[in-house]
Amino acid sequence: MKTLSMSDIYQVRSSHALDHEDYRVILQLYQPLIGIEAATLYLTLFSEMNQLTLTKKPSLISRICKITGFSQSSLSQAFSKLEAVGLISTYVKRNDHRYLFDLKMPLSADQFIKHRILNTLLQQRLNDEYEKTVVPFQTYHVDLAHYDDVSASFTDVFDIQLNNEQVLIEKDYQTKKQNIIEKDYDLDLFYQGLSSLQLNRKMFSQEDIRLIQQLGILYKINEVDMLDIVKSNMVNGHLDKKAFIDYCRNYYDLKMPEKFDEIFHKQSVLLQQPAGESTLDKHINYLENISPYDLLKDKLGGREPLKRDLQVIESVLTDLQLEPGVMNALIELTLYKCNQSLPRNFIEAIASQWKRKNIQTVKDAIAEGKAYIRYTKEQNDDRWFKDIPETAEEQDVKEADEDLMSMLNSLYE
Repeated sequence: MKTLSMSDIYQVRSSHALDHEDYRVILQLYQPLIGIEAATLYLTLFSEMNQLTLTKKPSLISRICKITGFSQSSLSQAFSKLEAVGLISTYVKRNDHRYLFDLKMPLSADQFIKHRILNTLLQQRLNDEYEKTVVPFQTYHVDLAHYDDVSASFTDVFDIQLNNEQVLIEKDYQTKKQNIIEKDYDLDLFYQGLSSLQLNRKMFSQEDIRLIQQLGILYKINEVDMLDIVKSNMVNGHLDKKAFIDYCRNYYDLKMPEKFDEIFHKQSVLLQQPAGESTLDKHINYLENISPYDLLKDKLGGREPLKRDLQVIESVLTDLQLEPGVMNALIELTLYKCNQSLPRNFIEAIASQWKRKNIQTVKDAIAEGKAYIRYTKEQNDDRWFKDIPETAEEQDVKEADEDLMSMLNSLYE
């Protein structure tokens, strides 16, 4: 969605009117994902249309802002969210600032709950409120898997006699038109690779293909990797859906760390200090020559770090552009101060402070960390800690602190 201007002209159309159940689906199922502004915009545009013709005359974008109270920026964001979940298709006339908003019908509650992407995101968003939200919808739907469709077909009821005076006219029943989120997952490459795996496209039903697309988007699995996963879950020429779903979920959990880039980098040689013999110098050298990923792995005794921790470290490295060695010092400080955990708020707060101070070397990062520890101890007045005898290891750390302080004093004399 482009940024809308107040003077742009728009027109709305839709293939169908909303019923009571559609309103419930929008407010209870879609709204937790897209927010109240996008949901309000969708319902407002529907309410504006003439219920007889399902069309309306062109108006200025400023009209929507006046009705909803949205700012220009909020309006554009709301449209983008509606487009993303398939509730609106936006068209703009060439060489003109005239927009056409084609309102799509929401999925039924049953379709929404069975949708791998939307339902999973709803579960994540609502957490313990999820069951309470979807149960009322589920009571209105029946699982048709154990039923046979015995409805009469057209030819069972009518006979068309073109040469007879009584010509049977087919009624034009409009169906609800919906955008398909799955179309964003391109299967051309997937289809091309089937033959190399001795698989045939006819082995997959439409339901299989839709499931492959939904899980590919949800778990960020590219088409090439998806080929291998599908091949591993074929049983007697058919896709084992349950095993396939479990495999995709496990793939995401296991492969996600490999998708990170920044956590595998090491401190630039230009920002490393000459190797020294003191305990502090050796530790600085260690932090300069290990990646944040390997540091976390060391702290866990060789086990794989948690994906949540990797995401926190990756986001800080990406957003604030800290040096890897500086990030290592921050990891050690956080583990020390936060009982061996890596809370996002703490890391981001200290990282932002170090970025503002332009901390680029491990030596400076350690100095900042020690200053922070001394400051927090003074603030908390940890008298009980001072009464505990020092261990040999703590004595080494104290000597390292004294070495660092003597070096800093010599620099500023």
